[in-house]
Amino acid sequence: MVWVHNASQAINDKSQWPTIFALCLSLTIFMVLIVSARGYVRGFMLKSIGIDDWIIFFSMVCSIIYSGLAVGQTKWGLGLDLPDRPEVNINRYAVINFAGRPFYMAGITGFKVALCISYIRILRQTNTLYKKIVWAIMISCVTLHLAGTLVLIFQCTPMRKSWKPLTPGHCLPNAQTFYALAAVTIFYDCIIFLLPIPILMKLQINNRRKAVLLGVFGLGIFTTVCSILRMVQIIAISRTGNSTKLVLWGTIEMNVGIVLTCIPTLAPLFTYFRERSTGGYDVSGSRRLGNSHSLAILKTPKSRIPEGNSEGWKDRNSSDNNSQEAIIGLKNSLAGLHQTSAGEKQAGILATTTIEVRVSNGGN
Repeated sequence: MVWVHNASQAINDKSQWPTIFALCLSLTIFMVLIVSARGYVRGFMLKSIGIDDWIIFFSMVCSIIYSGLAVGQTKWGLGLDLPDRPEVNINRYAVINFAGRPFYMAGITGFKVALCISYIRILRQTNTLYKKIVWAIMISCVTLHLAGTLVLIFQCTPMRKSWKPLTPGHCLPNAQTFYALAAVTIFYDCIIFLLPIPILMKLQINNRRKAVLLGVFGLGIFTTVCSILRMVQIIAISRTGNSTKLVLWGTIEMNVGIVLTCIPTLAPLFTYFRERSTGGYDVSGSRRLGNSHSLAILKTPKSRIPEGNSEGWKDRNSSDNNSQEAIIGLKNSLAGLHQTSAGEKQAGILATTTIEVRVSNGGN
């Protein structure tokens, strides 16, 4: 039984559908797991689901649909050179290919917007100029990507020529259209993933943690690399008409972008498991005092930077004012987390005293 409709066994064997299927399935599963972990951290650990989380969930849905459509296209010719594609499959293939375009544009726009909103939320009490810049970039990003989506939808006149290629009419050249859209995507990939770096450089946190944060956001450049590699495939399309690798790199770009957008939000989860593995719990399973601070932070209703200039923000590993931070920060973190039996809130440090009683025979 052949995978490609209306194809002989020889033509079916030439198809790259196994590669496309495996790549789409594996990347989609990994992406869904990461987004689910983000939902767990934001919804259950921090109790603070925000609009950026809903937008990334929307991007996840778009990515799943786009990957599904990519696999669907392989049934009608994707993965084969144009001369090998059954002629009767042309319209069916074109319909599915056309349907995937708005989902691709919506998915890549979504994770960019989610990043911008998370920047604004984190710094909502500091640096007004920076927030205005982020807003301007986000609005222009949405506007240009929306314009690109409309271009892809109305690329042909009459419109039905997009999914019925043999219909008389004309279309905008694929090469120029895709180059322009790819250039816009690459530009915003670079700008948005590099936006937080100037602020991170000013934070008064230890160098190791700062390096980790810079590295995490620096990974966003990999999304740009995917966009560039996708752009390279436009040359192949203009020459051969085969869009297989363009679709593949689009799938990779979207899934990688969503994953990298979610990674910074998983820090509380990594901290939780690290502290458990390094002895954050004693033998009886009770939490040690040193670990209660981290767990309390995970449970705070909202994640925010303290008021004031971001340059004054110091984490609990800072070398300055450790004693003051340990008391004031711990008090603020634990406030409202412990309750008395009467249901009243009780702030402060919870101390536990263990009394050990031993009975001996007294020498008898």
